[in-house]
Formats: sequence, C-alpha cells, structure tokens
Amino acid sequence: MIATCLRTTALVAPRALGGSSTRLTGRTFSSSTTSRNEKGDILKVTGDTFEKEVTRSAKPVLVDFTATWCMPCRMLGPVLDKAVKEDGRVRLVQIDVDEQVVLAGDYGISSLPTVVAFHKGAPVDSFIGAKNASSVQEFINGVIHKTSKDPQ
Repeated sequence: MIATCLRTTALVAPRALGGSSTRLTGRTFSSSTTSRNEKGDILKVTGDTFEKEVTRSAKPVLVDFTATWCMPCRMLGPVLDKAVKEDGRVRLVQIDVDEQVVLAGDYGISSLPTVVAFHKGAPVDSFIGAKNASSVQEFINGVIHKTSKDPQ
C-alpha cells in the first residue's frame, strides 16, 4: 500500500507536459526550500533560485514536493534526507507546495509526497507516496543509471 495525500488543485499545465510556466498571479513566492551541496551542507533555495539550484545543477536533483500537514511526507522526508546524505551522487530540494504554489503547479503536482528527479533541466523520473529506505536507494540508483547514459 502506498501512502499519499491527494491535492486536487491544478494551477497551470505541467511544464513536463509541455504546458506554460507562466506564473498565474505574477508574484514570486520566496519561502525557502533546502538543498544539499557536495559537502552535505544545507543550502537555502527560494522560488527565485529554483532554476539555478535545480535545473542548472551539475548533479541530478531530487525535488521532494511536500506539505507540513501531510503525514506520508513527514515519514518520507527523513528517509530521503538520509539516503541522499549517504549516497552523495544526488542533491535534495524539499518544496512545501502550500508555500511554493507556482512551482507545484508548474510540475502538475496532484498527490503528496511526490519526488521528481531532475537532470540538466529536465525531469527524468519520479515517484508518488512514502517509500522505505531500500526503495529510495533503488530510485536513486535508477536516476544515476538514467543520467549516466546522458552524454556530457
């Protein structure tokens, strides 16, 4: 059984499906998300720096779309954090969909938690729902396998 929280609000066509990335309100949401650099230190990332920290990252980036009220998200967060820290081949960004509404809409997030892996600006894989540590590691290995086939 996969634990998920449903989110029924669709804001814009998902960028991954060829939709527009235009912000509906013209406002930029600036609440922070977190990312880990190569040393494992937490970097603060805002909606304004999402492109720089995620889509332009040299390493694949796991984007964990989450919400504070989502219990499966609370279970998955520490599992992702530990796996990324121990593995070192990917980075992690956690985005609160209630604070980063435009980013969630851009990528068509409708269930939580949703994790989307990005490489060279494009989503390469994703999963929905809480997973255990071995499943998260398998996901990371799959992302690395897919991205290592990509010519530099």
